Amino acid sequence: MASPSPQPVKETHTMMKDYDPMTGNKMINKYMVVRELGRGVHGKVKLCRDTVTDELCAIKIVDKTTRRRLGRAQLSNEQKIRREIAIMKKCIHPNVVRLIEVIDDPNARKIYLVLEYMEGGEVRWKDAEEKPILPLDDARAIFRDIVLGLEYLHMQGIIHRDIKPANLLLSGDGTVKISDFGVSHFSEKNALDHDLENAPAFSSATQHQQWGDDLELAKTAGSPAFFAPELCYATSQTSFILTSPTPRTVPSTPTGTLSTAGGYGWAPRPPITKAIDIWALGVTLYCFVYGRCPFIAETEFELFNIIPRKQPSYPDSVPGRDHVEASLKDLLSRLLEKDVGKRITLREVKEHAWVTEGLKDPARWRIETDPGNYQRVQITDEDLKGAVTIMDKIKNRIRKLSVSLTNFTLNRRRSKSISSANPPGIDTCSKATFSVVQQHI
Repeated sequence: MASPSPQPVKETHTMMKDYDPMTGNKMINKYMVVRELGRGVHGKVKLCRDTVTDELCAIKIVDKTTRRRLGRAQLSNEQKIRREIAIMKKCIHPNVVRLIEVIDDPNARKIYLVLEYMEGGEVRWKDAEEKPILPLDDARAIFRDIVLGLEYLHMQGIIHRDIKPANLLLSGDGTVKISDFGVSHFSEKNALDHDLENAPAFSSATQHQQWGDDLELAKTAGSPAFFAPELCYATSQTSFILTSPTPRTVPSTPTGTLSTAGGYGWAPRPPITKAIDIWALGVTLYCFVYGRCPFIAETEFELFNIIPRKQPSYPDSVPGRDHVEASLKDLLSRLLEKDVGKRITLREVKEHAWVTEGLKDPARWRIETDPGNYQRVQITDEDLKGAVTIMDKIKNRIRKLSVSLTNFTLNRRRSKSISSANPPGIDTCSKATFSVVQQHI
């Protein structure tokens, strides 16, 4: 299967707001705002209509600045959104939401991401009584779509870090696509890991020994209920966790064990890899099947202690679901394997009996959906920095110059004060400051 040719993402550096004279609706450049689709902590999403093509689209509006949280260093909204843009600009796959245009006016406080509109919205998986509502055949079809999108991202070296039902959107034809790359992580190592995993002589242990941990991935991002056990650690090496009240052995990892004794204790952190996405995929499938998350707690702290030590239950039936077959429970248990080295891979997922059930030719399906059919993207450091515009550079230069001139003025005042009390001489302080100003100019 040939890789689809990517449509280049349009980049617009001017933003005009107006109102349509006929409807009174707000206009953002050529896009007419129809209604709000949703909003979150960092921004909102509007349903819009392209007045040139008459097509519907979704515009994600994000503030460039963010409020600083006391005692916690964090990326600005602008850094996060530019990372999301850099990743989405490079990705083209039937199961990944497509970025159409970026409106990034250096004089505006916000960045606008024009995305393809997903008519079906978020995947709905439970009712008001928290009973599962997805027929298992529908859950299987959705799950396959997620696997294909995630396999493509991993091939590209991208770890999503926030796979959950809310980030899975349905198109008009029922295709499910992965969205929201705000906390995603990219590295060339991740792409090479994918190549090694699909090599004939690959083993999970080899991967961990060769690459070790990724400290960037150790920073918690995403939704806690979907965190893998290896993310439930406070530091890069160890964490003080609540272990079982009675001694029991839990699965070992290439770097040690989670816990082997009761009470409280220090435990080494297992390696953090793209397997965190596979765990989140397992939590997502569990939600589809049982109508709830496998791990529930009153607080994040308690949740972080439960996930590494408590085994999820796999009932044969729950209200709203009369029967859960053995092959499905087997898949869930392998996705929710606490030992990173033993957790199922996406290649193995595509070979699992429950996943391939109903396919006329599973082998052909695997060949046709192989991510190797798609072009591998290259995301450079410049892409991740956000392709700073000329206006941004000028603003930064003016800011630095302003600081230097302020220092220059203060130093001049000090030196005049000193010279009035001392014999005339060379004002070396002023010369040094003037030199700094010249460098900025």
